[in-house]
Amino acid sequence: MNSIVLDEFFYEITLIALPFIIHYFYSHYFTCRVESKLYLAAIYTIYYIFVTLLHFSSLPGIWMLALNAGSIILLSFLYHGQAKWRIGAGLFIVSLILLTDVAIGVIQNSGGYILSLFLSKMMMFLLVRMTLHFTRAFGKGDLSPWYWVGLFCFPFIGILGITGLTSNLTYHGSPVLYSIFSSGMLAIQFLMILLCDRVLTIQSAQHKNSLLEQQNIYYINQYLLTKERQEEVFAFQHDFKNILLGLRSQLQSGEKRAGLSEVEKLLERIEDTPGCCNTGTILIDSIVNYKQQVAEKLGIAFEPDIRIPPHLDLETNTLSIILGNTLDNAIEAAKQQGVTKPYIKFQLHYLNETLFIRIQNPYQHQIRQNQFGELTTTKKDKQLHGLGLKSVKKMVDESGGIWNISYENEIFQVEICLFNVGISSASQDHYEDNRVTMK
Repeated sequence: MNSIVLDEFFYEITLIALPFIIHYFYSHYFTCRVESKLYLAAIYTIYYIFVTLLHFSSLPGIWMLALNAGSIILLSFLYHGQAKWRIGAGLFIVSLILLTDVAIGVIQNSGGYILSLFLSKMMMFLLVRMTLHFTRAFGKGDLSPWYWVGLFCFPFIGILGITGLTSNLTYHGSPVLYSIFSSGMLAIQFLMILLCDRVLTIQSAQHKNSLLEQQNIYYINQYLLTKERQEEVFAFQHDFKNILLGLRSQLQSGEKRAGLSEVEKLLERIEDTPGCCNTGTILIDSIVNYKQQVAEKLGIAFEPDIRIPPHLDLETNTLSIILGNTLDNAIEAAKQQGVTKPYIKFQLHYLNETLFIRIQNPYQHQIRQNQFGELTTTKKDKQLHGLGLKSVKKMVDESGGIWNISYENEIFQVEICLFNVGISSASQDHYEDNRVTMK
């Protein structure tokens, strides 16, 4: 068999590994949009054919490189995730393909060329595995602009550097320089990926600490409310005998109206619980009661409609982010100037293992959307604001729930459904007999 034909045959054989490596890399950082494996295989087959045609085309090298890079970046849009992360991952894969091919080098005979083809694909797969092994937060969160610049620029520098090096005749006599330069660029890019991952890991830890601090505030507030209620109960128990003696004397003297008035006051005192929420799910009680206090201090009427059983089985972080952020946004909107009758209508219902959340509030400020239809903040410090609803959406999506936002007639409404929310067996029996209802 002709050596050229043999070389091209093994080139096509080893090229089959490329779609698998690309999908393997993308699918570990992002969730694939295409559910059908058949459709996904068809798309990657089209990519394989496209790359093969490019290889045999007569286009200039820079055009072939650009089209290759563009097709790999386009493949990243088969997966869910922020566009910046997907493009960054695509550029990393492009540079990985180019740099590993050059780092292996080519032995100037047919057997050496075929060996280098297999070795480059093996090296590429091993580097992808190493990247996946050492990184945990890549593809999540947000980086500062300087990190994004580094994440995008280093692959470009590696690609352009190798392109310039191969076009420079001075270096053709020293092939070892290709391997040294490409290996160095691979190490730099790998370290850049690790640096971004560590930054995101630290940010994630800080976010978790912030959530824990917020939850502690909720719990402390609930503890103080409970303590206040207990003190009132102890005082009431202490005075109960004297109250009964006073009532008896009023009734004996014929003062029935006065006696009935005292009874009504006693009933109000007994039924007056601290906070609107007393469901038995401590975190829900803590968050809702805390936000109610904040709202009422600002003169915002808090109108709860809570019908849930005690001891709901919900992830603490999920619940804190969803309830905390939605209620914070409602308070923020309702307290704005121009809102004549500030209020928050808060509904929390449970039925058939589904938790329904609805929050309504008036607003006067302008509501803006970005090019993706997402709501954006109108505040100047955009780095600190506008992240609440994004966090809520992320938590709802990760929980497999659904949500909807509507705003018309100066009424803003958030509706959320969380599915497969369980409760303890004892609480289930109690709930079926007598549903917990608070207004």
